Amino acid sequence: MTEASTPPPSPPPEQLPWGISYLREDIQDLRQDLRENIQGVRREIQEVRQETRQEFQEVRQEMRQEFQGVRQEMHQGFHALNGRIDGTSKSLGVRIDELNRSLGDRLDSRFTWTIATMVALAGVIVAVIKL
Repeated sequence: MTEASTPPPSPPPEQLPWGISYLREDIQDLRQDLRENIQGVRREIQEVRQETRQEFQEVRQEMRQEFQGVRQEMHQGFHALNGRIDGTSKSLGVRIDELNRSLGDRLDSRFTWTIATMVALAGVIVAVIKL
Protein backbone atom coordinates (compact mmCIF):
# COMPACT_ATOMS: atom_id res chain seq x y z
CA MET A 1 0.00 0.00 0.00
CA THR A 2 2.76 2.34 0.57
CA GLU A 3 3.83 1.92 -2.99
CA ALA A 4 0.49 3.14 -4.39
CA SER A 5 0.48 6.30 -2.32
CA THR A 6 3.93 7.41 -3.34
CA PRO A 7 3.99 10.02 -6.12
CA PRO A 8 5.56 9.01 -9.42
CA PRO A 9 9.15 9.99 -9.68
CA SER A 10 9.73 13.28 -11.50
CA PRO A 11 11.81 13.17 -14.66
CA PRO A 12 15.42 13.96 -14.27
CA PRO A 13 16.25 17.65 -14.77
CA GLU A 14 18.21 17.02 -17.97
CA GLN A 15 15.06 15.63 -19.73
CA LEU A 16 12.83 18.53 -18.67
CA PRO A 17 14.15 21.10 -21.21
CA TRP A 18 13.45 18.62 -24.01
CA GLY A 19 9.86 18.27 -22.86
CA ILE A 20 9.43 22.03 -22.73
CA SER A 21 11.05 22.30 -26.12
CA TYR A 22 8.54 19.79 -27.58
CA LEU A 23 5.65 21.63 -25.94
CA ARG A 24 6.96 24.91 -27.34
CA GLU A 25 7.12 23.41 -30.85
CA ASP A 26 3.60 22.05 -30.47
CA ILE A 27 2.36 25.46 -29.32
CA GLN A 28 4.09 27.11 -32.28
CA ASP A 29 2.52 24.59 -34.64
CA LEU A 30 -0.89 25.27 -33.11
CA ARG A 31 -0.34 29.03 -33.47
CA GLN A 32 0.65 28.56 -37.11
CA ASP A 33 -2.43 26.40 -37.75
CA LEU A 34 -4.57 29.03 -36.02
CA ARG A 35 -3.06 31.81 -38.19
CA GLU A 36 -3.70 29.77 -41.33
CA ASN A 37 -7.28 29.09 -40.24
CA ILE A 38 -7.82 32.79 -39.49
CA GLN A 39 -6.41 33.74 -42.90
CA GLY A 40 -8.65 31.15 -44.53
CA VAL A 41 -11.70 32.54 -42.72
CA ARG A 42 -10.70 36.07 -43.75
CA ARG A 43 -10.39 34.98 -47.38
CA GLU A 44 -13.81 33.31 -47.22
CA ILE A 45 -15.32 36.43 -45.65
CA GLN A 46 -13.73 38.55 -48.39
CA GLU A 47 -15.17 36.22 -51.04
CA VAL A 48 -18.61 36.43 -49.45
CA ARG A 49 -18.33 40.23 -49.39
CA GLN A 50 -17.39 40.30 -53.06
CA GLU A 51 -20.21 37.93 -53.98
CA THR A 52 -22.65 40.03 -51.97
CA ARG A 53 -21.46 43.23 -53.66
CA GLN A 54 -21.79 41.58 -57.05
CA GLU A 55 -25.32 40.38 -56.26
CA PHE A 56 -26.29 43.84 -55.00
CA GLN A 57 -24.92 45.39 -58.20
CA GLU A 58 -26.90 42.91 -60.28
CA VAL A 59 -30.07 43.64 -58.29
CA ARG A 60 -29.49 47.39 -58.67
CA GLN A 61 -29.01 46.97 -62.40
CA GLU A 62 -32.20 44.91 -62.66
CA MET A 63 -34.07 47.52 -60.63
CA ARG A 64 -32.77 50.30 -62.87
CA GLN A 65 -33.89 48.42 -65.96
CA GLU A 66 -37.27 47.67 -64.41
CA PHE A 67 -37.65 51.29 -63.31
CA GLN A 68 -36.69 52.45 -66.79
CA GLY A 69 -39.39 50.19 -68.27
CA VAL A 70 -42.01 51.43 -65.81
CA ARG A 71 -40.96 55.00 -66.53
CA GLN A 72 -41.38 54.46 -70.27
CA GLU A 73 -44.79 52.87 -69.74
CA MET A 74 -45.87 55.79 -67.58
CA HIS A 75 -44.56 58.25 -70.15
CA GLN A 76 -46.50 56.49 -72.90
CA GLY A 77 -49.60 56.37 -70.71
CA PHE A 78 -49.34 60.10 -69.96
CA HIS A 79 -48.76 60.82 -73.65
CA ALA A 80 -51.87 58.81 -74.58
CA LEU A 81 -53.85 60.51 -71.81
CA ASN A 82 -52.74 63.93 -73.00
CA GLY A 83 -53.81 62.97 -76.52
CA ARG A 84 -57.22 61.93 -75.27
CA ILE A 85 -57.57 65.14 -73.26
CA ASP A 86 -56.56 67.21 -76.30
CA GLY A 87 -59.04 65.35 -78.49
CA THR A 88 -61.82 65.77 -75.95
CA SER A 89 -60.95 69.45 -75.54
CA LYS A 90 -61.10 70.04 -79.29
CA SER A 91 -64.40 68.21 -79.72
CA LEU A 92 -65.84 70.05 -76.71
CA GLY A 93 -64.65 73.35 -78.17
CA VAL A 94 -66.37 72.54 -81.46
CA ARG A 95 -69.59 71.62 -79.68
CA ILE A 96 -69.46 74.83 -77.61
CA ASP A 97 -68.91 76.89 -80.76
CA GLU A 98 -71.87 75.20 -82.47
CA LEU A 99 -74.03 75.79 -79.40
CA ASN A 100 -72.98 79.45 -79.31
CA ARG A 101 -73.89 79.85 -82.96
CA SER A 102 -77.20 78.12 -82.44
CA LEU A 103 -78.01 80.17 -79.35
CA GLY A 104 -76.78 83.32 -81.09
CA ASP A 105 -79.11 82.68 -83.99
CA ARG A 106 -82.02 82.02 -81.64
CA LEU A 107 -81.23 85.07 -79.55
CA ASP A 108 -80.90 87.23 -82.64
CA SER A 109 -84.28 86.09 -83.93
CA ARG A 110 -85.89 86.56 -80.53
CA PHE A 111 -84.26 89.96 -80.17
CA THR A 112 -85.60 90.91 -83.59
CA TRP A 113 -89.09 89.70 -82.66
CA THR A 114 -88.93 91.58 -79.36
CA ILE A 115 -87.87 94.83 -81.02
CA ALA A 116 -90.50 94.45 -83.74
CA THR A 117 -93.18 93.76 -81.13
CA MET A 118 -92.11 96.79 -79.09
CA VAL A 119 -92.22 99.05 -82.18
CA ALA A 120 -95.68 97.71 -83.06
CA LEU A 121 -96.93 98.25 -79.54
CA ALA A 122 -95.46 101.74 -79.49
CA GLY A 123 -97.24 102.48 -82.75
CA VAL A 124 -100.52 101.17 -81.34
CA ILE A 125 -100.09 103.26 -78.21
CA VAL A 126 -99.35 106.39 -80.22
CA ALA A 127 -102.35 105.72 -82.43
CA VAL A 128 -104.60 105.17 -79.42
CA ILE A 129 -103.39 108.31 -77.71
CA LYS A 130 -104.07 110.50 -80.80
CA LEU A 131 -107.52 109.26 -81.12
